[in-house]
Amino acid sequence: MNNKIGERIRRERELAGLNQKELSKKAGITNYQTLLKMERGERRITIKDISAIAKALNLTADYFICTNERPSYPVLWKGMKSRKECRVFENKLTKYTDRYFHLNDILGIKVNAFHPLSSREFSEKYSPYLDSERINLISKLAEDFIRDFNLGDYPADSLMNAITEKGIIVFSFKMYDAGLAACYVSNRGASILLNKEENPWSIYCNICHEIYHILTWGISDFKMHDYSLNTDDIEEKFADEFAARLLIPETTIRREMNKLESTEDFDDLLLSSLAVKFKVPTDMLLERIESLKLVERKRIAKMRDLKTKSMVWKDLIKDCLTTTNLQTDEEYGMSYIMLAYSAWKKGKLTKMKMAEYLNKNVGELDYFLEKRGLADEQHQ
Repeated sequence: MNNKIGERIRRERELAGLNQKELSKKAGITNYQTLLKMERGERRITIKDISAIAKALNLTADYFICTNERPSYPVLWKGMKSRKECRVFENKLTKYTDRYFHLNDILGIKVNAFHPLSSREFSEKYSPYLDSERINLISKLAEDFIRDFNLGDYPADSLMNAITEKGIIVFSFKMYDAGLAACYVSNRGASILLNKEENPWSIYCNICHEIYHILTWGISDFKMHDYSLNTDDIEEKFADEFAARLLIPETTIRREMNKLESTEDFDDLLLSSLAVKFKVPTDMLLERIESLKLVERKRIAKMRDLKTKSMVWKDLIKDCLTTTNLQTDEEYGMSYIMLAYSAWKKGKLTKMKMAEYLNKNVGELDYFLEKRGLADEQHQ
């Protein structure tokens, strides 16, 4: 048994780009030779050892102890700067995703998990668009997504709730410059990872960008890119275009432009009211307007010179983005917290296990729950 656990420790350490000294330090093991002996199966591995190593790698202790191999599903990265650092965030993303579905399972909640179409299913559904220009397929995908998810005229307003109900869950970590965003598709469903260090006005754009990759998972060969895409990759440009068409529907932007054309200070109003209304960066808004030929190019150029971008988002950040739980200190949304809390209240999780699921120490859990209006009553 020790040999199998030791082999898994070595494999995960190498995948995370850590040497034995680095992992020993992260796990609080005083001598890296101790870790070396664990990996070789030459030393007894305690539960305490496994827990410390699992925490250092953002994995669960169960993964190392379980006799069955964990199915491996790749994580697709946008703007990866460090595979070593991203591997640890991948582990955390897959851990939270698995726990989200596990919490629903033990609570008896049926989740409408989202699974992208297979290559065959995708080809059958979108065959008329596959032989034409890719932009036609992108437009159709955006239209279908707005309709199927009931997103309405201003998709960003209901996007988070809609995708969560369909089984696409969103987490956000402080990843610094390790990577910009990522998406993960497994047999349970799909999830999206955002970087808290990114500009807040890019939140919805990044979510929709990753949604495109999830939708096209069955027809795209990400393996050849080692599941890491750069800004210049054609699939990234397609994903950005999908995000623009999804967040700024053509019929809606045309109607809004007609309302504003007769008003004074049209250019300022365009950058402020419309950017806030659609919850998109001004650059994306202007590119969408330009592509639809709603404003002359000279006027677009003039509007790009306006220095109001940061002012535009002041009220939006305060009133709108914080409600997504993506601009808070937590790595998960309130729906995830409520699942863990409900499982504990119903006796499905111990308080210690709930703390583990919420990535908290037991000692800080009462304060954490109280701040969110969840009274920590004596558990029956």
